[in-house]
Amino acid sequence: MPGRTRFLAVIACCAYPAVSHLSAVTGEPRWAGLGFALLAWGVLAPQMRATRAAMVGLLLLGLGFGGAELFPAAVLYAPPLVLYLALCAVFAATLRRGEEPMVSRFARAARGGLLPLDLARYTRTLTGLWSAFFALMAAVSLGLALSAPMVTWSLFTNLISYVLLALFFVGEYLYRRSRFRHHEHAGFVEFVRRLPTYRLWTRPPGGGLADDC
Repeated sequence: MPGRTRFLAVIACCAYPAVSHLSAVTGEPRWAGLGFALLAWGVLAPQMRATRAAMVGLLLLGLGFGGAELFPAAVLYAPPLVLYLALCAVFAATLRRGEEPMVSRFARAARGGLLPLDLARYTRTLTGLWSAFFALMAAVSLGLALSAPMVTWSLFTNLISYVLLALFFVGEYLYRRSRFRHHEHAGFVEFVRRLPTYRLWTRPPGGGLADDC
């Protein structure tokens, strides 16, 4: 995927919470439609060439605005719930027997294909924790959608949940650097920069594990 499309996809995903919150505050469903289009395009665009991504973007805009007119509440409330449930399902699915846990795949890719056994055990546990985190965010978002004012739901879903995600991400990184200081680790900025290049859906022969590194 061209670098420009990847950059725009990141911008679209980052813009989604602000646009969604704007819809909740103003009561304007078309903002929710735009938010749906931004989030969906940001997720789908990395798999497409630039021309196809542009065409899909126009289609999603039409679907978003049309859906906002017909089903405004669904277009506003559903995307974050579906996103969190999808992330939970993806991470949890990799905990099945014979699968390599999702976080283990990140760790292995960051370490050039080899993953020490102690880190393999830790990243399996961490994959379960991320699955639980996403499930919790989905549950809270759904509960607020059903019982709280729209603005309260939006503050949690479009702001607080992302703050909690960032705290979890950074806190885990700091803990891992301290707990496994006997291993070398990529710098935080370098790790984040390399994330889009990792191939997470394939497994190396033997699962990519090593006794030491």
